[in-house]
Amino acid sequence: MKKLLFSTFLSLVTVICSAQYRYCDTYEDFLANRWQELDTLYIDSHSKNQQFWWGGNEFTLTTGDKAFDNKLKKDIFIVSQGETLYLNCRNLRYHHGHFGSGYTRAVRIGERSLLIVNKWIGDDAFSNPSLSLMFGAVGAMAAASQQIKNKVCYVVSSGADSKGRVNIRMIDDNMMEQMIASANHYELTSDFYSVKETEMRLLANHVIPILEKAGLLKETY
Repeated sequence: MKKLLFSTFLSLVTVICSAQYRYCDTYEDFLANRWQELDTLYIDSHSKNQQFWWGGNEFTLTTGDKAFDNKLKKDIFIVSQGETLYLNCRNLRYHHGHFGSGYTRAVRIGERSLLIVNKWIGDDAFSNPSLSLMFGAVGAMAAASQQIKNKVCYVVSSGADSKGRVNIRMIDDNMMEQMIASANHYELTSDFYSVKETEMRLLANHVIPILEKAGLLKETY
């Protein structure tokens, strides 16, 4: 019994140690896999579903070191906790729209890009009060579809400009067609256009399952 408990403890230690904290200062560092280690990281979420929350600048990251926390808030591009990625929203821009401060969950899409979920930003911002704000899904996703019903997907595929801004793109019809074609899953085009209304078709809870079927996303939880 003691041997079994000790074995279980070692397994837990392995899981904890494997969830190491690392960060990249820039998008270019991220592409080159130039991660720097962090000894301590505190992740605070406004959501009760912190483990599964994805969408919006929901997370505040700190280390307890005031000087480094200021850098973490303003300058660091991305942080990882094991396989989970947290992208800094502070310098993200879409049509001159700001995403605010804080960090958001991100996933890799393709070889060079990151996908995030956030509210519709810009002059064509879409909102529908009948759409739920909460999250709930199936299987390993366990909490994933309801939360993103009124949000859209953005792709980060370039670094900061001379003013430190990271300009990103929202996934639209054209980009979805290109990504589906790049994955050689042309049959998914009809799945995507099965939703006729553009505003509804571009919502994350419709886009993400198609990107997953195409094999373009690693994880979404």
